[in-house]
Amino acid sequence: MRHLLLSFATYFALFTAQAQYGTFDAAAVKAAKGTTTVVVLDAGDSPYNRTIMDAVKANWKFTGNLEFMNVADLAMQPITPDKTYLLKTAKVDPVKFEGTFLTLVKGWKQKKGESLQQKDNAFTSIPSEHELAFIMIDPKALGESLNTAMLTIYVKHLQDYLKNVETGKITDKATADRLYASRTRLVRDTELHIAQEHLDKSITDLAKVKESYTAPVKLAPLKTVLQAVEAQDRSITVTDVLLTGDYKTKHCFKRLFNAGTGELMYLGDDAALAGKKEGIITPDLLNVMRAR
Repeated sequence: MRHLLLSFATYFALFTAQAQYGTFDAAAVKAAKGTTTVVVLDAGDSPYNRTIMDAVKANWKFTGNLEFMNVADLAMQPITPDKTYLLKTAKVDPVKFEGTFLTLVKGWKQKKGESLQQKDNAFTSIPSEHELAFIMIDPKALGESLNTAMLTIYVKHLQDYLKNVETGKITDKATADRLYASRTRLVRDTELHIAQEHLDKSITDLAKVKESYTAPVKLAPLKTVLQAVEAQDRSITVTDVLLTGDYKTKHCFKRLFNAGTGELMYLGDDAALAGKKEGIITPDLLNVMRAR
């Protein structure tokens, strides 16, 4: 039993470390800026397709040119080094625990017979050395139009990450962690909008939130919180929560983003076993309140 617990702890540490980062190579980022970005869409029509197209058309500045194709089209033609690809990837750990990511990939010269594999519109065979930036997403919520507005945040976040790698502010995971931690105190200068759906059941209402968080804060349904994202309101910070795994292996990832800039302001994660810690909990609020 102790070995199993250690295995899960080791896995979650690795999974968390790779939940929203990418390359640390400034030269690779600079080289990618001269490419055309291909935005890879789901097969058929979907809420994801409509929103990701709008998000990149309005906010994509990393490269100068955009193209769009669906997963089936991409599978039928070779990846090329003169293009970058914004697509969904799926990563699986040794015990078959899966996460889905929005990923910017630098094209490469494929070997003879090399093909891309995909499952449920997410590619499973992208070599990690070609990943420039990625962030974990919830494909089910996006597919059901529950939080598609967050795609605008994710698109901005990926570019913010790349900018900080290019300028040398991020050179490894430690410097990335420090950069995001340095922003956490700035959340208190904005109004924090917490989606009711993102709270753990241990926090029942706004009064309970204010016991730990005394800066400006609002509690509202997710669809109302996302209105600040659609308005690109820089004076507001919004919550984002993802649950992965099942009852015995569930994990909860908590993130705060500036609704206007898309900057990642806070990271938190907890094992959400046996129905506990399935959202923002008191320690998250205290971490933001006490950040210096």
